[in-house]
Amino acid sequence: MERFERKEFKFYVPVERASELCERVKTHMLHDPFCAELEHERYVVRSIYLDTPSLQFYFEKVDGLRLRKKLRVRVYNELEEGSPAFFEIKRKIEDTIVKERARLDIEESIDLLNGSKLHLRNGDGNESLDSVVINRFTYLINRLHLEPKALITYEREAFYDPDNPDLRITFDYNVRSYLNPSLQDFYKEDDLRTFSNPNFILEVKFSIALPLWTRQMLKDFRLHLQSISKYCNGVDCWDDVEKLTDLA
Repeated sequence: MERFERKEFKFYVPVERASELCERVKTHMLHDPFCAELEHERYVVRSIYLDTPSLQFYFEKVDGLRLRKKLRVRVYNELEEGSPAFFEIKRKIEDTIVKERARLDIEESIDLLNGSKLHLRNGDGNESLDSVVINRFTYLINRLHLEPKALITYEREAFYDPDNPDLRITFDYNVRSYLNPSLQDFYKEDDLRTFSNPNFILEVKFSIALPLWTRQMLKDFRLHLQSISKYCNGVDCWDDVEKLTDLA
C-alpha cells in the first residue's frame, strides 16, 4: 500500500512552450526512472474512473465541494504478462490531496471489479497492507453502486528531485477520453476524444512549500493556477453527460 498526502498545482500550458519549460525543470530535477529510458521520455497513463449512476464524484468537482473523492483503476504503457493495475482512492480535503493505492495483477483487478473476492496475503501469511485499500475500494463500489464511467489516457513526462523527494513535476500530453468503458478497455486507443490540445497539463506536486526556483519558474512563464480535472474534462468533451447518469 502507498499513501500520499500533498498539494497539487495544475496549469494549462501551450504545447509550443513545452521544450523551454522542460529545459528549465531539468536544471533542477531528473527524469523519473520510469520514463528516462522510454521513447520520447514519456510513459502512457491509462485510468478507468468509477462513479455513481448519478455521477456523484463528477458533480462534487463541478460544484467545487472542498471535501470530495474519486476512485480509479490505473495501468501503464502496454499490456504485458504480469502487468500491474493500481486501485486508487483519491480524496481532496480543503487544499490537500490524500491518495491511497494498492497494486494487483491486471487479471486479478478485472476479476475483482467483476465481483470476485480475493484473499491478499503477504509472505508471512498475514493480510497484506494492500488489502486495506482493496477492501475499502470494493466497499465503496458496493455501497455507492459505482460503475466505470470514463477511460482517461495520456502520455506523461515526469521529473523528481533526489534531494527533495516531496517535489514532483509532470507534463501530461494528448489527454483523451472514452465514455462508458468496459473493464477490458484499459488499452483501448480507437475512438478516444482528445481534449487537451493545443495545451498540455503541468502538475506540480509538493508536501509543504514550493521551492523558490519553482515559484520563480511559474512567474516567469506567467502560469496561473487552474482547477483541472481530467475526469470531468474527459466527460465534458463528449457533450452528453446526461447519457452517463440515471437522470436522463
